[in-house]
Amino acid sequence: MTLRDLELKTQGEVPAGDGSAADPLYETAVTVVRTNQRASISLVQRHLHIGDNRAARLLEAMEASGVISTAASNGNREFLPCES
Repeated sequence: MTLRDLELKTQGEVPAGDGSAADPLYETAVTVVRTNQRASISLVQRHLHIGDNRAARLLEAMEASGVISTAASNGNREFLPCES
């Protein structure tokens, strides 16, 4: 499934979720971050058509899961490659 397919899939009715790792959009958000090699609230928000609070909670869940780093002093987060 391509990133465009994921975007089209979320353009209709966005499933409810709390932004945690159990959120139905969590895996899609991880795919967006990995594909773009960039982690930002606005990126996730734009691609998934969700609010900024939910996007922020998804990034916090990714941080807790080790997908992205904590925010640096400039606010940037680094993508952490998967360990094999």
